[in-house]
Amino acid sequence: MSHIPELLDMVFSFVSQETLHKTVILVCRNWFFLNRHRVSRELSWDFKWFADDATKALTRLPGAGRLVWRCDHYCENTWPELIKSLNGIEKRYSNPSSKRRKWPHSATRGDNGSRKHPFQIYSPLQHVELFSDYHLSDESLNQLAFPSTLTTLKIHRYSTSSLDIGRILTICPHLEVLHAGSRALLSIQGTWTPQEREVGLESLPLKSFVLENVKLSQSWLEQLVARTPQLRELKLIGITGPSGSTWEWSSLFQHLRSQPFALHKFHYSVQGEIPSEDDLDDMLYALCPNGSERTLWSYNLTPGIVRSITEQPSVLTSLNVLWHYLPHCHSDGWKEGDHFYSSTPLHRLLCESPGLRHLKTLKVPYLIELMDVHCRAKAYYDSVFPEPVEGRERPTFRPGVWVCRNLQVVHLQVHSHGGYELHGNHERQVLLGYLSRTLFSYISKVTPHLRDLHIEEPYACSIFPGVFSFRTHISEHLFGGLPLLSSLRYLERLRVDFDGISCDLSELNWIYSAGRNLQDKCARRAIMSKWEDRLNREAQVEAIRLQNTPVVPLSGSWSHDIELLKDLESTGLLREVKSRVEAIDEGEYECLPSLQKLSLSRELERSPERSMGSIFPPLPTKKSMWSMFRS
Repeated sequence: MSHIPELLDMVFSFVSQETLHKTVILVCRNWFFLNRHRVSRELSWDFKWFADDATKALTRLPGAGRLVWRCDHYCENTWPELIKSLNGIEKRYSNPSSKRRKWPHSATRGDNGSRKHPFQIYSPLQHVELFSDYHLSDESLNQLAFPSTLTTLKIHRYSTSSLDIGRILTICPHLEVLHAGSRALLSIQGTWTPQEREVGLESLPLKSFVLENVKLSQSWLEQLVARTPQLRELKLIGITGPSGSTWEWSSLFQHLRSQPFALHKFHYSVQGEIPSEDDLDDMLYALCPNGSERTLWSYNLTPGIVRSITEQPSVLTSLNVLWHYLPHCHSDGWKEGDHFYSSTPLHRLLCESPGLRHLKTLKVPYLIELMDVHCRAKAYYDSVFPEPVEGRERPTFRPGVWVCRNLQVVHLQVHSHGGYELHGNHERQVLLGYLSRTLFSYISKVTPHLRDLHIEEPYACSIFPGVFSFRTHISEHLFGGLPLLSSLRYLERLRVDFDGISCDLSELNWIYSAGRNLQDKCARRAIMSKWEDRLNREAQVEAIRLQNTPVVPLSGSWSHDIELLKDLESTGLLREVKSRVEAIDEGEYECLPSLQKLSLSRELERSPERSMGSIFPPLPTKKSMWSMFRS
């Protein structure tokens, strides 16, 4: 079989990019050339990587199939270099001689005289993702010379801006995926009509078109989708019309139904408008009745909608719950103007939905108290404030066990609304430690098949405007419980956006093998040796809780899983973290064996070694002999 290229080609078509990179193409020359067209080299750069120079990084752009670029106002001067590099890429592709690239069996020198390895991965630039922050002008963004080879373009701004999409569709005739959005407001420059002469009347190859917080006219969009016969995904998230114009759902609905394409994913929401129940049903089911993904605004996730989702004959595999980036909080959830979003419907969907089998994406604010299955945080809070605080309503939470044990992707912004009266640093630290450990322990036990986990803290969490409120803070220190995620055997991507990292290196570098040396193990042992008083106090509080707290049946159809419930008994306890860290350092089991990408400080994901190197700059990074295949 190893001598039959056709069979090998079929086998390799099922292999992941990471496996192709790490093992397959390294076997022999024939295997490399057989898979070269499947492998894409990625160049990523983040403004937080102060050790990396943007200009130096861009020298590796030729031959990269993917570019991910994140810039803020401190690196605005990198945009001219990016424009120059993209211009050079386009000229290279437009030059006929560059298309006949030779692949010699010996190393050669490139055009600039630099040594080039014969087995380097070269491919046309097809995927570009740009994240830009404040003070980047619209002119600089709209001057980017995207190469004509692009098939995927994703642009996300953090400020009010405008984007000339007509120009993008003109210079990128092969574009299949176009996503554009902003945390503020993104205006679409011009209208579709002036672009007709340049684009022509031919159809566009767009398959996925997503706009978020965008200002555009309905007629512009309708003319565009009329030229996309292959469109499969259309999401219009929080859109608004130009001054003096409005969006009409009934007109758009009829227009989309008249098109030849069959949508698999769809979302429509207008800023400041709440759709009726009938319109919401049409948005969810009429255009893609058999779709396995649903996208909703948080305030649309009512008990009635939850019921309709669970009663659908099709299996829901992906749920996106959208929300504003700076929501106002109340005790049981969030509010937007006069509209309240309670956490209860989503919690019930996760805990009690009989039709839910796989939930592949979960993007929504979530209360950690709903994971505190034994109410340990509440017991500690009640011990500090035995009497109700006058004028403050104490929230009531009903924790439960998620029914969707096969979750593969979880993206959460976690809040805590149960301890906002705590002012003392010690009391707050103890309660925050409980909540942090509860979060990581719960996820590791209830969702053991995770492949992608992203947890972030809110920038603001204010229940009472103008009054001190409890600030959710996940702890990066050892006592915060991050090591409890080490049991996730299938986890490939881990991102926890800690508010700040002030711990020692030894408290985090257990994540990868280089951090499990004797010196770091001794450092962790020394840290845990100071926990004796905490552990004794924890045992006392736990004994009191067991005496005074009534046993409340857990919600969720997994309540019959005795093994899982027994495993959840130690959720939130410091002794569980101590036991786990000792097991990691003693090598009792393999820790995060599938982890490929890591980010702990609100930056782009990188390999665990490189991520640790950016958090702790003095940390030396061991360069792999196969780093020539990666940027």
